[in-house]
Amino acid sequence: MSEDKHPDHHHAQTGPVMPHEQQQPYWKRAHKDWKFWVGVVFIAVAIAIYVLSLDLSTVPHPHT
Repeated sequence: MSEDKHPDHHHAQTGPVMPHEQQQPYWKRAHKDWKFWVGVVFIAVAIAIYVLSLDLSTVPHPHT
């Protein structure tokens, strides 16, 4: 029972340690993420609907 149930794998590395892409802040690598671009498209569509629908007003504008 002297065996460690969770061995530390950091000591078993034999080669040079390469920095992972995950170590960068998300805002620096966000343009590579598909979820970021889906969010950009949704926001652009929402802005277009807002502008084209006359501020999403439900009350008809009076014709003068």
